[in-house]
Amino acid sequence: MSSLPRHEAPISRPAAWRVQPTWTSLLPKGVKSCPPLGSADGHNTYVSAVVTTVLDGRPIAVTGSGDNTVRVWDLSTGELIGAPWTGHTNTVRALAMSVLDGRPIVVSGGDDGTVRVWELASGKPVGEPFHLQDGVRALAIAERHGRQAVVTACYHTPVGVWDLETRQEVMAPIRGHSGPVYAVATAVLDGRWVAVTSGRTVRVWDLDTGDPVGSPFTRDGGHVSALAVTELTPGHPVVVSGGYQTTTRVSDLATGLPVGDLPRSVDLKSVTTTVMDNRPLAITCTSDEPTIQVWDLRTAELVDELYPQHPRALLAVATAAMDGRQVVVSSCDGGSVRVSDLVVDRPADKPERHDAAITAVATTSVAGRPVAVTGSADATVRAWDLETGDQVCRPLTDHTGAITVVAATQVDGRAVALAGGKDGEARVWDLALGKAAGAPLAAHRGPIIAIAADDTDDPPRAITAGDDKTIRVWDLRTGEETGNPRKSDHRSVQALTTTTLDDRPVALLGRRGGGFRVRDLTANRDTQLQTTGSNGKPVRLVAATLADGRPIAVTTNDDWRDPWTKVWDVATAQQIGQLRTTYKDVYMMNVDVLAATTIDGHSIALTASQRTVAAWSLATFDRIIPDLAFPDQVNAVAATPQGHVIVCFGRDIAVLTMARSS
Repeated sequence: MSSLPRHEAPISRPAAWRVQPTWTSLLPKGVKSCPPLGSADGHNTYVSAVVTTVLDGRPIAVTGSGDNTVRVWDLSTGELIGAPWTGHTNTVRALAMSVLDGRPIVVSGGDDGTVRVWELASGKPVGEPFHLQDGVRALAIAERHGRQAVVTACYHTPVGVWDLETRQEVMAPIRGHSGPVYAVATAVLDGRWVAVTSGRTVRVWDLDTGDPVGSPFTRDGGHVSALAVTELTPGHPVVVSGGYQTTTRVSDLATGLPVGDLPRSVDLKSVTTTVMDNRPLAITCTSDEPTIQVWDLRTAELVDELYPQHPRALLAVATAAMDGRQVVVSSCDGGSVRVSDLVVDRPADKPERHDAAITAVATTSVAGRPVAVTGSADATVRAWDLETGDQVCRPLTDHTGAITVVAATQVDGRAVALAGGKDGEARVWDLALGKAAGAPLAAHRGPIIAIAADDTDDPPRAITAGDDKTIRVWDLRTGEETGNPRKSDHRSVQALTTTTLDDRPVALLGRRGGGFRVRDLTANRDTQLQTTGSNGKPVRLVAATLADGRPIAVTTNDDWRDPWTKVWDVATAQQIGQLRTTYKDVYMMNVDVLAATTIDGHSIALTASQRTVAAWSLATFDRIIPDLAFPDQVNAVAATPQGHVIVCFGRDIAVLTMARSS
């Protein structure tokens, strides 16, 4: 299952289209996402609590979120089970599982000061909610005098103990912490139920009497916000605890004495425990690491590190069993929930991807297979098989600075990529061989800001624009520059692309005053064809495609007062339409990224503003799919005539398949 958006609702203008996820570098192999990224079924903000269980024989996760809902997910498919559970009026902070009258139930607590009980199978409320005087940060289930009890930890009030059935407090509030109580767990110690609570200290309480058990656990640093109880050896219960500016510590439950510390585990966000091959394990996530750590509690050694690749900071972890194997379910500040195989003492499945933001993308084919070429601020170029997500050659690493632009084409039947960077050089790469094809194209005296390629004429050519205010055309067979920079190039061009006009290869150069001018690539001379009018703002983005054999151009400029994306007939240099790039149909948004292609005879444009990608018909100028949301700034987009849509956000690449509905 992919973490990509899945929008399949038909759009009737001008025709119904669908978009399906293909793959993403955000997730390494063996990692699933629940729900898919951008899915309308998913939480739309942080997921603060996760618990797992089994429903009708299938493993599920129950999640609570800042969107005030509780949701249930099938971990095998990632699908939402039933509708979201609504009732809380503020963030759901805590969840616990139990059985009441023979029915599996979920207990939830939230910032609205209520604890609610839900029937797991139906999602229906069971009885009235508990009404507390304070927001609930954490809760746990225990047993007291033979009856189930809910132990609650709140922001400003003492720890409470409540009868699960009657909703009444069954003992005086437990006092002892000098500030907020951030976490609570329950366990059996010497045959009696106890509660373990944490604030600035960790304390243990007898749930029959409310008396403290032993002395407070001594801590260093800040507050303790996460804890779990397990057995180090049979009959030897321990507490794993940590939090803000504190080391994660393993302590003896009975005495409070430290057993050991887990290295590299400061600022713990969440912890859970499990047993694998008779080894007690702690699974942790911290606020400053994108990974999940797996620890052997007997040796305090890190035995695995999982890379679920959440788009934002991790918040909660839980474990579950799926198809005879253990998995870790994790959530994050951005709303995603992911499932990772728990593997111990084997190399973690770290995804191969760029080490910095992707800045540019282009498409071509290698040995008949469609490929995307990405350039990054990490000074590397990578080529990806669009069907499988595999990289078709080793990363290309000869650049000495960040990649600013890329293009791709065919030279004598071989796929090549062109990458320009801040070092002022454009390099040509043979993608089949995975190595440089000739010397760098090194005439610019500053960063390269635009690049395009053409293989419709002989010889195949590249055109580059530099920050040195020159535009140069290159023979891709020889690597030689053809002709000299034109006098008309003294003003910088921020964007260019190539197309064909009257069967001749041309370049469309963004004009300083808006629109574009047309350059004949064969003669390396501007034609008389250019758009008219001037608004004083240079064109920042230009893309082109063919519609019924006629070239269509799409442009955007730098003027926030005129954020329309304009559509042009290249042959006449006349504007034929514009795309209404709005945010929720209210605010006009400047387009950050632009691409165009023709799929099954239908010309489309892709625009990206911040984290959102939209697709448009260039015949009717309407949106043709619901907007696609991504977890980070979208820096580059591309599309192929086969329907691949490539979106580069942050340092990740996502590939979707777009097609007209039958």
